[in-house]
Amino acid sequence: MLSRDIPHEVLNYRLDLGAISSCHAMPSLQATEILKDELTLVVHPKHLLAKGSAKSMSPSLEKKTSSRTASNRPFGRRVIELLRETAPRSICPLKCPPSKASSGFVQMGMGVAIVPRMCVEWEIEHGWMKEVKVRQLNMPRHVYFVSRRGARLPHAASEFMRILREE
Repeated sequence: MLSRDIPHEVLNYRLDLGAISSCHAMPSLQATEILKDELTLVVHPKHLLAKGSAKSMSPSLEKKTSSRTASNRPFGRRVIELLRETAPRSICPLKCPPSKASSGFVQMGMGVAIVPRMCVEWEIEHGWMKEVKVRQLNMPRHVYFVSRRGARLPHAASEFMRILREE
């Protein structure tokens, strides 16, 4: 199931609760923010970009990298627009939807990726990838639980929501 289908699945009673990253105003759904995340640029630890401080998307990156990955989702489209506006011509954005596929690409030293930070936190903490701060990548990402407005959630779902609110 694709995340864009989740609101419809909730409204059609196939799901009681769903997690989505883009919350469109739907009067019949109630959305509760559960997580804030951000996009991040990750590189192999031995990549030239892994050294130094915050970078800027500019021609200075031209000799340092030849590819980035981005998904076909709303954030992916924003990343590709950012690359078209700021990156040198030799940088070619690749569409590679699953973040894990993108991170595997990076771990093999075959390029760099722009992915949600939560998808690569473990790899960054264990030194398998290096996070590179890029000024233009200030794109907060929010994750929401959606349910039918006014509907009573099953006990397990409501307890799950209660636990998340406490944390």
